[in-house]
Amino acid sequence: MQEDDTHINWLLPDACPNAAFCRNLLDKHLESVAKACDEKLAKAQAEIAVRDESLAKAQSMIDALRSQVASLKKMLFGKKSERFVDDPTPLLPGLELPEADEQQAAKTSKVDAHQRSSKQTHSSAGWNDFPEHLPREELIIDLPENEKEGLELIGFETTQRLKHRQEYVVVVVKRAKYAAPGNPGLGVAVPEPLPNVLSENSDRAHYDVSVPIHLIYDKFINHMPFYRQSQDLQRQGIMIGRALMSKWAADIAFLIKPLYQRMLELVMQCPVIHADETQVRMLAKGQCQRCHVWVRKTGIGPPITVFHFTLSRNHATAKLLMGDYLGTCICDGYSGYDLLPGERAGCWAHARRKFFEAQPLDDPRRLEALRLVQLLYDNERKAADAAAKSDAENALTETRKAFRRHSATLAEAYFRLCEETAGAALPPSSPLAKAARYSLNQQKELSVFLGNPAVGIDNNPAEQAIRPWALGRKNWLFVGNEAGGETSAIINSLAVTCKENKVDFEAWMADILPRLGKTACQDIDELLPHIWRQSQS
Repeated sequence: MQEDDTHINWLLPDACPNAAFCRNLLDKHLESVAKACDEKLAKAQAEIAVRDESLAKAQSMIDALRSQVASLKKMLFGKKSERFVDDPTPLLPGLELPEADEQQAAKTSKVDAHQRSSKQTHSSAGWNDFPEHLPREELIIDLPENEKEGLELIGFETTQRLKHRQEYVVVVVKRAKYAAPGNPGLGVAVPEPLPNVLSENSDRAHYDVSVPIHLIYDKFINHMPFYRQSQDLQRQGIMIGRALMSKWAADIAFLIKPLYQRMLELVMQCPVIHADETQVRMLAKGQCQRCHVWVRKTGIGPPITVFHFTLSRNHATAKLLMGDYLGTCICDGYSGYDLLPGERAGCWAHARRKFFEAQPLDDPRRLEALRLVQLLYDNERKAADAAAKSDAENALTETRKAFRRHSATLAEAYFRLCEETAGAALPPSSPLAKAARYSLNQQKELSVFLGNPAVGIDNNPAEQAIRPWALGRKNWLFVGNEAGGETSAIINSLAVTCKENKVDFEAWMADILPRLGKTACQDIDELLPHIWRQSQS
């Protein structure tokens, strides 16, 4: 205000009697003007800050929407495999790519003075061959007799043709009846009828146990619902309603439930298990209720898988199913497993998937995280390949010890990268920041496999075991009631365990059902899929 005072003093000389009053009046006016300007400036700055914040939120929302659009495009048009393939260049010395002429020369092989493309040798791999176990029938096509005169048979030109026939066969069972001539009091002697595992037979219609077994096989292995099977049978003239099929499934589930319970005991005795859950729908009062199927699977030893159908997915259910388990449970980041008394191991496939789905795809931090995880999986693959060359029972755990020393260094670099990514100037909604925070929150669980060679790197075995439910629910849509869910859980447990042990589920079922009533409780293990297969070899 010094310059203003000078200006005022020039306007109002000291000789003026009102100079002091006018000077004070002008000073107050200038102060009010300056205060009004400061208030307008502060208000403008506040409005700018609000607009900047709104623009930042809008930009964050735009980035999130762009990320979602990019993820949807990748889901629709991108590759489905999560396998990370780094830039192949530069290659190791001696592994340079051949020149174009060399590549063309390698594609063809010279055979008896003519060129044949190596792609045409696929038939030798068995694509055009039929399995040896299929029955063979000979059909001889001969020349007419008048054309064979003077000719000698030197051989046959043989080809194979696959043919399909009706599977169902009606067996006419005739039981001989005998009577004593002249002595009608002795009655008629008839042999005992064939044993029936199921009692669903009427006076006119009798069903062999192979019929419900095949229907169950188509439902739980081929994921073909009962109503489709019923329609298919009706087109063949066989009248079997889906209500009867469901009754057969419930009866068979009741018969094999002791095997299911024994498998559950063996799984919970395993020191390392896999656990997961998936959603299914149940029809309740005309509406579909969301229910869940839990899977528990052995992590070491013979593969045994058991499912459990529940109406809810909460801590109480997890405690009920696994509350007494003190071993190591490999699972995802679901909080329902946090209160379990045993050790929990994380799944690196879930951690990798977070970065795999993160946007932008060309972010160097994303690419580096995927590269480090890929190296972890390479070590696991090398350990498995080395163990396959050894006949020792603990070969896999020993080879894992050697390779996981290097994996510990890779995991340390991975978590350090996650810390840098989470601490970077990224919006909280950024998929990259979310992926980093997920791994940091699961760091303790994800590091368990480094110190325990019996623990796998991920929970993929459980996800693969639960896949039949994901495939089946697209066909049968929902279960009818809670009892139907339990029936499906029991039968699916045996079906998946048979598949994992390379046992024909239909043949296994046909063999053990007649034997269940004759087998003592202490010998029930002989009927389990992994042991039954060994006893039949």
